[in-house]
Amino acid sequence: MQPTGERVIAGLRQELAKADLATLPLNGSTEDNMTTITTSVGVTVIGKSALKQRKQYSSLLVYQLGTPYVGEQVVAHLDTIFAYQEVRRLQQIVGVVDLLPVGSKGIRDEMGQLATTQKLTPKWVVTDDAEFSQSSGPATVLLIAIVPAAQAELQCAFPTVRLIAELEAK
Repeated sequence: MQPTGERVIAGLRQELAKADLATLPLNGSTEDNMTTITTSVGVTVIGKSALKQRKQYSSLLVYQLGTPYVGEQVVAHLDTIFAYQEVRRLQQIVGVVDLLPVGSKGIRDEMGQLATTQKLTPKWVVTDDAEFSQSSGPATVLLIAIVPAAQAELQCAFPTVRLIAELEAK
């Protein structure tokens, strides 16, 4: 626990505070019963949500918020990566259907997941972008699926988003 565990816990509490979740309980354990020379952290978040019936859409637009970064690039660009408050603002836009953080497999893979979830087929608007295959872990890109009627509101609220695909019925 001393000093590494305390620093890890302090970092987790800082992130919870940034996300306006400082009151959530934090629990864990250390290997104080033996000598260690390395450490790691695993985080599990358990939540509960009301079950909603998923609406079927005939078409959606998919926007990209953020740039794929990994490793030291993340640290170098911390001030440009979207924040918790931006995600909350996106959730308030009525036409936002889905928000999907992009992980280590990249935008192209996550787009496939999004299309499968929505039971639609992707039609890429941007076809030759090398960053679509780049890792974006830890979630430095967010895919935003919206109904076409919400396009103007999204672009006004988030001028840096980029339309990358349309999802259409097969």
